[in-house]
Amino acid sequence: MPQIEDRLRPRDGLNNHSIAFARMTPQARGGAEFVFNISDSMQPVSELTVIIPARGQGLDQMMVEAHDAIIDILRQLIYRADKSRANYERFTHVGALCRDEELSEVEFL
Repeated sequence: MPQIEDRLRPRDGLNNHSIAFARMTPQARGGAEFVFNISDSMQPVSELTVIIPARGQGLDQMMVEAHDAIIDILRQLIYRADKSRANYERFTHVGALCRDEELSEVEFL
């Protein structure tokens, strides 16, 4: 079986981006909105927000669920970015044979 490089393996020092819990806002119908900041060298770059319904589980368990939801979002983003990258890579490796082909809107995303 050929060796496949794991480009998605996390490691310390890869870049200066970090993600951290920023704030929680209670919702009128119960539950809470959890906001996480994504930053680069301490400068906010983006926010990710999830709403966790109240099910009598307590604030600590809601925080665990919020982190789980954010991790799922990040995994999906990595998956989509890797698929998009693979489409571009396919065209670079094929080179002259595919110059007439173009990425469809679906492949581009």
